[in-house]
Amino acid sequence: MNDDDNRNIFLWALLVLVLVQVLPYIFWSKPARADNQISIDQIGTYNTVAVTQDGTTHSATVTMGKDSSVDNTYIAITQQGTGAKTAAVDMPGGYNNSVVMFQDGAGNHTAAIQNLNGAANNINFSQTGAGNHSMTVTGGVGTTNSGDTINATQSGSGDKSFQLNLNGTTGATVNVQQTNPTTPNSGSMTIQCITCGTYNYIRQ
Repeated sequence: MNDDDNRNIFLWALLVLVLVQVLPYIFWSKPARADNQISIDQIGTYNTVAVTQDGTTHSATVTMGKDSSVDNTYIAITQQGTGAKTAAVDMPGGYNNSVVMFQDGAGNHTAAIQNLNGAANNINFSQTGAGNHSMTVTGGVGTTNSGDTINATQSGSGDKSFQLNLNGTTGATVNVQQTNPTTPNSGSMTIQCITCGTYNYIRQ
């Protein structure tokens, strides 16, 4: 075996040693990356679901109609930008439906519908800006929310949160506006009126 052969063997051995030392670091020592998650269990009538997520650590969950009727349906969740965005749609009830959640900006945003129940429905949240925003609509257990229609816009760098409880309402139409660009605010509303309708919560 000549000197060239010995040199080639040495170089191959050195290369194998480097690969054994370096590859585990490349593949196993990289920090974990939290990716977007989507979970949809939609069964029922007309249906149209569109989910668009950008960036990382976004989570969208849709359950409408999994175990009960959800009629004409339409859900669109769009979550963009940095900061964790979480959108959860439940609505174990039905009829005309229509849910639109749009979350944008660098803050952590959370939008959720919990046990809304039924009738004409129509919900849309927006939530933009760098602040941490949270919007939750909860239907009371055993209640029916006939008129529905809920709007919400939360924007600006100040943290905004709102909790809407529908504990028995026929004519509800709710408008929530927290749009001050710098001032944080936290609010809530509980509606128990059986026939009343039209409610406003505005902080600008």
